[in-house]
Amino acid sequence: MFEPIAGLEGHRRTSSRSGFTLIELLVVIAIIAVLISLLLPAVQSAREAARRSQCSNNLKQLGIAMHNYHDTIGSFPTSLWRATMGYEDGTPTSRPGTSGHSWITMSLPFIEQTTIYNAVNFSLHPATPDNHTALMTPISVLQCPSDPSPSITQYTRVDTGVGYFGPGDGRNGSSGPKLSYFGNIGDNNNDDQLYWPFRSLPIFRDRGYGEGGTETGIMCRSGGTVSIRDVTDGTSNTFAAGESLYETCNWFTWPNPNGTTISSVVPLNLKILHKDTSGDAVWGGTTGINDRFDSWNWRSGFGYRSQHPGIVQFLFCDGRVTAIKETINRDNVFRGLSTRAQGEITSSDSY
Repeated sequence: MFEPIAGLEGHRRTSSRSGFTLIELLVVIAIIAVLISLLLPAVQSAREAARRSQCSNNLKQLGIAMHNYHDTIGSFPTSLWRATMGYEDGTPTSRPGTSGHSWITMSLPFIEQTTIYNAVNFSLHPATPDNHTALMTPISVLQCPSDPSPSITQYTRVDTGVGYFGPGDGRNGSSGPKLSYFGNIGDNNNDDQLYWPFRSLPIFRDRGYGEGGTETGIMCRSGGTVSIRDVTDGTSNTFAAGESLYETCNWFTWPNPNGTTISSVVPLNLKILHKDTSGDAVWGGTTGINDRFDSWNWRSGFGYRSQHPGIVQFLFCDGRVTAIKETINRDNVFRGLSTRAQGEITSSDSY
């Protein structure tokens, strides 16, 4: 038999350990904290990349819808917002410009929303009780996942919002579901100088936001139509639609014909305030004189913007989606991409 090695038992007893020392534990915690701090930005970046990809896919779906609409009707969709009878706070009104339906509503069958389309009574204003259920429906393809806004607005929608909440309810006709994508009406701007926030920037075409057929893009909010043959600058050089942030303008909502189109006159990615009904600012930014940068001011509100870092995504008339840098030259390149037949020459490396 073998004899145990002298001193082995004692060595085992003296070399055994009960666990980590406090210093070792702190070092391990510090290493884990460093690893987490390194991983979090990567995780957040991956999530934003996924959201941006979904946003791009939404715009592509709208592009397919617009071309299918064009094949069926013979033109791109338009917002027929001029009508004789409107609806405000539960009461019919004949005030001009208070009735009609948006280009998004007209495009519903082409984005697989035929059920909602068939439920709309087009002879009635969007805010009437008969249209409440259909036009208060959030639609996922119309929402950018990076936009933190809720699916139904918490703030008053101006002009031709939707939603009927019962007699005597002050919200009647002043709500609406989320919209992140807006048709391009070109570089038009109808402006009251008192509320124009960009005093050092030129107003290119002071002829209305696409009223009376004056639009220079591919959309018109007052009944005019544009077809592919009218896009003489080339479909690959002309915006069809772009994204914005739902709660930065009190007109935005997809059933509102006067809140579904945007002009390139506003600098790209301009962040403005949103004020609630009490007048308190709830959106980051700087208030200008006469609230020129407030969300109630449609002149600065009708601008393209996003939560994607440094870019805004645009759908071109040829169906492709491109991320446009917020540093794009406004006076020449950005404006040139928004017009369909002005003869501007824009290089792809300029945006």
